[in-house]
Amino acid sequence: MTKVTKFPSFVSSYRYLEENKEEVTLVEFYHHDMPSEPSVSVVDHMDSVFTDNIEGSMHIGIRFDGGTDLSFDDKNYNTNISNGSVIFSSKHDNETYCIIDFMERK
Repeated sequence: MTKVTKFPSFVSSYRYLEENKEEVTLVEFYHHDMPSEPSVSVVDHMDSVFTDNIEGSMHIGIRFDGGTDLSFDDKNYNTNISNGSVIFSSKHDNETYCIIDFMERK
């Protein structure tokens, strides 16, 4: 492979999070020590979603009602949208990832 085109996946994931920030959100963070069960699980409303470019790295921040914050940057995470969920996977190991899903309102 001589030429690789970098897909701006952080932009797509940020936009999708922003579009769905009014929905009830389920966040499951999996870490390599317990791959079948989430290490952290949050069900809450997003208070805000923000992005910034810091020192050449794209960052996505999510703040939930009550003060829980998540932050992802393109130096440490890959991201994509799959089946209506935003997925962040670690670039450092293949067993650490975060799934952000949006629950339907009743």
